Amino acid sequence: MSSRSIDLSQPLGSLADPRPLLSLSAAARVEFGRRPTCATHSLHESGLFHDAALIDLLDRFPRRQLYALTMGNDPTRPEENRYAVSDGVSGAQLLRAVQRGRLWLNITRVDQVDARYRALVDRLYAELAAQMPGFVADSTQCTLLISSPRALVYYHVDGPATVLWHIRGRKRVWVYPALDQRFVERHAIEDIFAGARHEYLPFDPSWDAAAYVRDLEPGQWLAWPQNAPHRVTNLDGLNVSLSTEHFTRQSRARARLYAANRFFRARLGRRDLSTNESGPAAVVKTAVHWLARKSGLDAVSAAKRHTPTLRVDPDARDGVTALGSTHRVAPH
Repeated sequence: MSSRSIDLSQPLGSLADPRPLLSLSAAARVEFGRRPTCATHSLHESGLFHDAALIDLLDRFPRRQLYALTMGNDPTRPEENRYAVSDGVSGAQLLRAVQRGRLWLNITRVDQVDARYRALVDRLYAELAAQMPGFVADSTQCTLLISSPRALVYYHVDGPATVLWHIRGRKRVWVYPALDQRFVERHAIEDIFAGARHEYLPFDPSWDAAAYVRDLEPGQWLAWPQNAPHRVTNLDGLNVSLSTEHFTRQSRARARLYAANRFFRARLGRRDLSTNESGPAAVVKTAVHWLARKSGLDAVSAAKRHTPTLRVDPDARDGVTALGSTHRVAPH
C-alpha cells in the first residue's frame, strides 16, 4: 500500500476497535508511579505504526520538531551522541536510514501534528484513569520514537512522569532508583527542572546491579517512578515506541519545588534545601520563586544548544554522512 493511499481522517487498525487498548493487573495498579511497572497494550495491532503510515507521517512532519541522533557503543560516553539534520530527506529515505543504520529519531509532540495520535493518547490515559481510581493526568503529550537495531539511549533523567509504549522490535530498558543521590545528584535534577541543563548524566556500569531490567516486546508498556534514571539499548529489528509524558498535581508540585530550590541555590547559595513537596516551607519557596520569575530575577541560562556535524543519508553505513554546512538545532 502506498503511503499516499492513507486516509488521514480515519483511525487505523485497533484505534477503531472499542475493546480496551491496555490492561493492568491488580499489582500493577498499586505499583504504577511507585516502582517500575510492565503491562500489555494492543497498539502494535494498529496500522498507525506500519511502514507506510510512518513514511507518510515523516513526509508531513515539521523537521524543526524531529531530532535524528547517532551514537557510540559505550553507555558511559553520552558526549558521543551526535545530531544529524534531515532537511530534504524524504520519509521513505529517513525510514531506510534507520533500518540499515544506527539512528534514533525523536519525533516530538506528534500529538500536535496528527490528530490520531492526540486521540490515541487521550484514550490511553482515559483507560489508565478508569483502571486506577485517583489517577488524574491533567495534561499529556507524546513523542514517537523510531530507532535502529542496536541503537541506544544514554543514561538520563526526564523531568515529567513518562510511560514507554513499545510497538515494534525488541529493546532492553534499565531503570534505576528514583531520587536516589547514589545515581543522580539532587542538584542535577534541580537543573533539569529549571531547564538549565540537558537530561544526560554521568553513568557507572556498576549501578546496573541496582537496576530493574526489562526486555520489551511489541505489545508491552513500561512505566517507572517520576525522575527515575534510565537507559535503553535496542536488541533487534526496527524499533518503534510511543513515549508519553503526563502531568499531575503531584508532578507539577515537584517540578515547582525543585526549580525553586535551584533558584535559592544559584542566587543565594542555599544548598540541599528540603525536597518535601508539600507543607508550609514548600508553599513559601515556590511562591517566592514564582515572584522572582515574574520580576525577572530568575534568569536561567538554557541548556547548551548543539550544532550537528552530520546529515541523514540512507546510503551511508550508519545512516549519516558529514554535514557540509552549519545548522543549529535545539537540544532534546
